[in-house]
Amino acid sequence: MKIHIIKSPELSPELFTKTVELLSAVQGAISFSFNKDSVLNFDEDEILEHTFDDVEAFEKSLYHVPCYSPSENDITFPHTHPQATWTTLFAKCASYRQQQRIPDDEFVILLTDMANDKNWFASLDEHMPYNGFIHTDGWSHYIDCPAQFPIAYEVIALLLQKYMFSGMYDLRTSVHKTPVGCVNDMCIKKREIILKLRTADICRSCMDRIKDVVPAPVIHHALQIMESLRVKMLYAQNFRQDSPLSTLMITQHHKLLLPEFGHIEIKLRPLEKALYYLFLDHPEGIFLSSLSDYRQDLYSIYSRLSNMGMLQEMKGRIDDMTNALNNSASEKISRIKRVFEEALGHELAKNYYICGQVGEVKKIGLPREKMIDQRKAVVEKSK
Repeated sequence: MKIHIIKSPELSPELFTKTVELLSAVQGAISFSFNKDSVLNFDEDEILEHTFDDVEAFEKSLYHVPCYSPSENDITFPHTHPQATWTTLFAKCASYRQQQRIPDDEFVILLTDMANDKNWFASLDEHMPYNGFIHTDGWSHYIDCPAQFPIAYEVIALLLQKYMFSGMYDLRTSVHKTPVGCVNDMCIKKREIILKLRTADICRSCMDRIKDVVPAPVIHHALQIMESLRVKMLYAQNFRQDSPLSTLMITQHHKLLLPEFGHIEIKLRPLEKALYYLFLDHPEGIFLSSLSDYRQDLYSIYSRLSNMGMLQEMKGRIDDMTNALNNSASEKISRIKRVFEEALGHELAKNYYICGQVGEVKKIGLPREKMIDQRKAVVEKSK
């Protein structure tokens, strides 16, 4: 079973990529196709403008429950809010399907920040239920975690709902209007979505709807992805901060994985990863003012991580990072910290990123017995 994920221009490439990475992290019967450079634009005549006279009308119409005040979000009234009709959103999917010659039994899901006229999180096209959209904006009003988690969840929810319901009427009359922690909770009050995200479950009655319609491997893979999202979301929300430390595994292909934390992968850019590896290789710590002493080590590490650019360009990046008068190393250490905190929450992350006060030695506090470094096996094998 294949899902093609596409985007509109206002959705950031970073959020788009993170969403697909979450979905692709668990291998199984569902495959995902994406291209962040394939962008579907909205024409001017496809965008509607809805004007709200005051904050009460805005909150009631857009979010169903009060979520924030206009002063907190620099909204002034009357406020005009752009949105698109479902017809327009589904037409974008249909157009992409035709252009790319995608088979009728493969999904095309549009991720867009553009609001929709019915104010739904997501929906499938009743007339072509392999087409659908997910509204990617505003999740911070309902759930305290990065937006890629609920967006990825909705992708799986749409797939399952395609096979659970025979049409829009069936969906409207069969979903759970009172939340029970099932993928098919209606969430009339949008904040209620937190329950089904934290349970990552399909209730018995909904399971009965699909068990004879969807191949077991697809159901199993969908549940695995939902559970993976649930676990990773709990860490990102600063839950489970008292968990025992996970092993940090560096694979032969230079992936940074945390197996005991639901196989969370820490995504760093090559230059950031080279710096991180250097600190892992020196548990005693390194003064940033002394980074130039490790320039050759960084050349060697970075050359194995990146095939981008010429040798001289690569050396130039390392030279900039090891220059004591340049802020490059500090900026990369700050981003490494942010990536770990987004994945693990503030407390757990402290054990994994590079720490140290200004002017003092910086180091990674993770006990080295909590590391599995498969790079060494590759080096030994190549000798």
